[in-house]
Amino acid sequence: MAFRGFDAVRLRALAGDLDRLAGDSGQLHSQLATLLTTAQQNLPPGQSASRDPDLQGLVGDLIPMPSFFGGRRRLPGSLQGELGDMQASMKRRVKQMEGLQELEKRGYPVSDGSVFLDEKPPDAKKIDAALRNLRALDGKDFGANGNRDDLEKISGELDGLTAAELDALMTKASPKDLAFYNGLITDTDDSNWSPFDHNGLPEAARRDTLSLMLSKISPENVGKFQAAFPGMQPTFTNTGAYESGGNDQNGQTNNGIHWAPPSDPLFQNGVSADDVSQNQFGDCWYVASLAGLAQKDPKFIQDGIKQNPNGTVSVRVWDKEGNHHWVTMTADLPTDQNGNPISTYGNKETWPAYYEKAFAMVYSQDGDGERGYGGIEGDDPKKSAPYLTGQEGEDLETGGFLGIGKHDDKDIDSLRRAYESGKVVTLSTPDDESLDKNHPSEWGSTYHSNHAYYVRGFTDDGKVILGNPWGVQGYPPITVDQDQLDTYFQGPEAFDVP
Repeated sequence: MAFRGFDAVRLRALAGDLDRLAGDSGQLHSQLATLLTTAQQNLPPGQSASRDPDLQGLVGDLIPMPSFFGGRRRLPGSLQGELGDMQASMKRRVKQMEGLQELEKRGYPVSDGSVFLDEKPPDAKKIDAALRNLRALDGKDFGANGNRDDLEKISGELDGLTAAELDALMTKASPKDLAFYNGLITDTDDSNWSPFDHNGLPEAARRDTLSLMLSKISPENVGKFQAAFPGMQPTFTNTGAYESGGNDQNGQTNNGIHWAPPSDPLFQNGVSADDVSQNQFGDCWYVASLAGLAQKDPKFIQDGIKQNPNGTVSVRVWDKEGNHHWVTMTADLPTDQNGNPISTYGNKETWPAYYEKAFAMVYSQDGDGERGYGGIEGDDPKKSAPYLTGQEGEDLETGGFLGIGKHDDKDIDSLRRAYESGKVVTLSTPDDESLDKNHPSEWGSTYHSNHAYYVRGFTDDGKVILGNPWGVQGYPPITVDQDQLDTYFQGPEAFDVP
């Protein structure tokens, strides 16, 4: 009997057929290779047995070597592995689905989003144990050591649940249960009983557990999760864009800021620095680094973000110890009343917005201060490097990277050496509003004081090309000679691309 649209009997039969086809594909490969090899031997020199390069590659390949020995991965021989993987995945998913069906018969909640996942069948005992242990913390005397040990145990249990198990737990738990848990893990204050007690979970550990939960649960439970764990949504009410209704530098304005899901996908045409437009939050120092990294290694950026089956988005962020974490967030973004995004955005692509949102969730200037979008406004470009790549940024102005020459603090040759070695290079502008009127006219509105830029390249006549993180549309790159660099720019910095 079908369950939520899936028929286990038919799916198993299909998996069996795929398994048999996989076994036959090796023989088909050899037979086709023999035919093509014989044809090639009987053709005049210079003629090919097939115009298809994949088929021509089978000539002489009478006994195909498996791919894990370095052999060719081409059809039809590659079908053996591909069909085998497919049927094995189907069989695992059928077992998981049957486990959910049994779970539902026993009265456990099962959402459609949890059905047919490629994971182990759910275990009702693990669901019950996790919820029971969570509720058991209510009213418990944690003693002189605080409650961190208990919370770390609960966190480990939650991390070990499959997506279906976790979703069932989320549905069974009451809003009061979840709010109670959130209160415990976020309260890291000293109890005043002992200077050695440890309460709550450290911010990074807390975010890891909640990120994993948010990435796994069904879409039906995302709203419940948001209500229970409000700290997983960075605030924008502490930003200049919210308080003053826009960005004073680029002149963008807004009203009616609210959270709304975007209509654009993560990617349209891969990753490019030209996708990055800062918009209204005052975090040019971070966005310039992001654009520079996108220019240097677009694949690194693309590999560092993923959309989860439930619609949430996870972004790879490093901590100060050089360990990477997947920070998960809901898909909604800060938007004005007309539906326009006000956070960093792309050219019909949303990946820059989610990188910025993840950064707003983790960063604070002193490590334990203001967070959210307001917490990432106004800082030093090199400070974003450890979060983007896991590696420290460096100053170039004191000769940090062969910065030796006529203009030791801002020498274009030093910038070029850093850039051509593979580094992302950024510069800032002085906090001097007079420069906004007294800069070269050909720079137009691309130049602004108290702002950050990234190096895009160099001209043949020895000038540096700088990009504005406000985006290339309306703010084209500018070329800067050495004297202009000395007058209008400062603080060259760089960081390595992994």
